[in-house]
Amino acid sequence: MNQPELKNQFLRRLKAHIDADENLNVSKLAVDADLSNSAIRLMFSRNAESVRLSTADAICKALGTTYKDFMEGAATPEEQEIVRLVSQLSAKERELLLTFGKGLVAAQDQSQPKSGEDG
Repeated sequence: MNQPELKNQFLRRLKAHIDADENLNVSKLAVDADLSNSAIRLMFSRNAESVRLSTADAICKALGTTYKDFMEGAATPEEQEIVRLVSQLSAKERELLLTFGKGLVAAQDQSQPKSGEDG
């Protein structure tokens, strides 16, 4: 069965995102976004021309991104995966990860020769 192309750019991007992630489906996304399963399914089945910004924001938050970044598609697949994984961590785990990341960057900065130094 041929489905018509989605009219709404957000829904087109969302469908592509769901199709590309084998661990994600509409039901899981609905739970993660604190939306009803039918809310997301209806947006697709009715080929909505517009999506409420609060709904789009909730979906993007569940995907670990912002509406702006999601629509710009600026993040690389690796960055999207990092954000997706971080969104599943507790606040304490995020704090630990942030500290670890800062330590990695500081160690990298120390291993780089400073300008004017031979390395």
